[in-house]
Amino acid sequence: MTVFEHLQISGLFDSHAHLAYSPDEQVKVMIRNAKAANLQAVFNMGIDIESSRKVIQQAKDSNNYAKAFIGIDPEVFEPNSDMFVGLENGEAWIEQNIKLLKDILISEKEFVTGIGETGMDFYHFEQDGSTESVKQKSKSLQEILFRKHLQLAQEFDLPLSIHSRRAEAECLKIVKEYSCKGIFHSYTGNYTTAAEILNAGWGLGVNGIVTFKKADEIRNVYKEILKHAKYTNPQDFYNQGIFFETDSPFLSPEGKRGLVNEPSNTKIIFEIFNTFIE
Repeated sequence: MTVFEHLQISGLFDSHAHLAYSPDEQVKVMIRNAKAANLQAVFNMGIDIESSRKVIQQAKDSNNYAKAFIGIDPEVFEPNSDMFVGLENGEAWIEQNIKLLKDILISEKEFVTGIGETGMDFYHFEQDGSTESVKQKSKSLQEILFRKHLQLAQEFDLPLSIHSRRAEAECLKIVKEYSCKGIFHSYTGNYTTAAEILNAGWGLGVNGIVTFKKADEIRNVYKEILKHAKYTNPQDFYNQGIFFETDSPFLSPEGKRGLVNEPSNTKIIFEIFNTFIE
């Protein structure tokens, strides 16, 4: 049984994209291109209240081909992220925005496929020289926000897309406390944590990063997980807990670097991935 088996998607799909970043006319082209590449669906992520409303509208406009995930990205509490909203009054901010998110979910339940993206992100701590007190406050608020999303997913029986950059082990420890499942999207952690994620019944998201010339470390993680098994179709990978994504419009795969990424590139990522694990 795979993480998304209940959705009855047969074939390749993009498990994590951000169509809300793109103009409506460009989204229409992206969806046409995705269908032409034989993608069966696009999982379309919200990162805040505005984009969560937007992905629901895109689900309606696409006859639910672009499937809406609603959520609030953890970078809202990470200093030096473009999304940072501040640490003061953080818990009040969380309560207000989670209420808005739940109201959206209840009113648009027919068009909400999952929760996300959500999780924890410690990446900027390595770049910005934040004090220890700021780091701890940020981590605490991120965890509270993350747990609120997990509670929503559990209450409404929905899958999640987890953002866990530099916080993979911490996110895994938390999700084990809840009865829900999903994908650790854009996974770039180590083999040990990857194996634990899979053993816990969660999936790993593979995107354009694995095609980068200097990405041997993460490629080796997947080689070890799959142990050079030869698979011929996406379902074989899904059965192992491996899912493919673009993170559009970011992280274009090798050969498309410098261009806006789009869901149709899932096919390129799948094909390259299938080649290097042989």
